[in-house]
Amino acid sequence: MYANSQRPEGRDRTISSLNIAIEGLNLAKELSDITPAKAVFGSASVLLTMIKVYFSLSYDEATRLIRSQDTMVNKQDYVDLGLACADVCGALDRGVNGKQLDELSRSVCEAIEQLTT
Repeated sequence: MYANSQRPEGRDRTISSLNIAIEGLNLAKELSDITPAKAVFGSASVLLTMIKVYFSLSYDEATRLIRSQDTMVNKQDYVDLGLACADVCGALDRGVNGKQLDELSRSVCEAIEQLTT
């Protein structure tokens, strides 16, 4: 029973972390002057939103979404992946903040290209 009482608190904390990351990505997308970076932030925001929805589903609802019986899905892995993606986007946002596309190094442009394809 103790484990069950801790579950919603952890779930709420995870949903809150995802919401904060989504809001941050949406703000970065809105403020960025670099079109390819906007695409990265937008894609990451959509990804995190999908992860949040999936994480919010009950076990029965989630398993109905999975067609392959051999697939084991760990919701926390999805959340961790999404938050890592948000961290990458945060680093990108700090790197391009206030710069124009022609002011970015070639490696940054290549990284943006990889993240958008």
